[in-house]
Amino acid sequence: MRTFFPLMEAAVADPAADAAAGGGKGADPAADKGGGGAIQPFHSDWMKADGTLNPAAYERLPEDIRYMKDGLGKYKTAEELVRGMAYAQTLAGKKGLMPLPDNAPVEVRAERKAILDSINGVPKEAKDYGIARPPEVPEQQWNQPLADNFAKWAQENSVSPAAVKKLTAIQIDAMKGQLAEQAKYEHTFYENHQKAFEAQLRTENIPLDRATALVERGAISLGLDVAKPEHATLLKNSAVRLMAMRHAIATGEDSFVQGEAGKGDAGDPMTLAQDATHNKANPLYEPLHDSSHPQHKMAAAKVEGWWRQAAAKPAKR
Repeated sequence: MRTFFPLMEAAVADPAADAAAGGGKGADPAADKGGGGAIQPFHSDWMKADGTLNPAAYERLPEDIRYMKDGLGKYKTAEELVRGMAYAQTLAGKKGLMPLPDNAPVEVRAERKAILDSINGVPKEAKDYGIARPPEVPEQQWNQPLADNFAKWAQENSVSPAAVKKLTAIQIDAMKGQLAEQAKYEHTFYENHQKAFEAQLRTENIPLDRATALVERGAISLGLDVAKPEHATLLKNSAVRLMAMRHAIATGEDSFVQGEAGKGDAGDPMTLAQDATHNKANPLYEPLHDSSHPQHKMAAAKVEGWWRQAAAKPAKR
């Protein structure tokens, strides 16, 4: 009969054959040194036919494994021994995954990391986690160095790519939610400021297009650059816009917006368009012909409007 362990194979040999060889029940294998005087191996009387074990046989274990006799001696039967070895193997596997002590040797830590990396499919380099900015996240809101440091930490701590991907998705979803909330707040905030600005204009009886031009002129006069996003954002505040508008009026910028010599927007559209286009003394002439002028868009729109009005006006008979 073949057993699970090779050592048991010899121990459960045919009892009749043992008896014929002088190893019957009455014999003392330990005392039988055979013809050559050698001590019989421990397994010669280690296991009986009924499966019980003889702990005294462990005294004849080879020298290099004799230290195991106390541990083996606690098992009374072959079944108990096999079951105990199975439990020990499972426990050893669990202990293999337990945290290492702080003073663990470098080579032990390296071996542990290699095992965990293999189990978790950890990439050889941190960049292979592939953490990059999603298209829907604005570039100014993305911190790639922080993402790279996270990937480096994950690689050093044997974090699986699946876990990194999930954690990154959670962070990105949270970021997108914050951006959506921020956009919603800003829209409501500046919408309320626009309403407050227009309400004040109605109180002062100032047309919105004229006030808008005055705000831009006043802002430039105060040293603001309306092309810079941070300055443009500042000018969305109703109090700042009113201040810039009133500064333009107080410093005479209103004459630029309305036109000198009391012309304003009144008069013949054709005459107004031609004067602004050809008269260098006209305040609209310079910004109209200089595309880099801060008032170029306003001047171009105003003159274009006059040309359209002139074209739509019925010809005199």
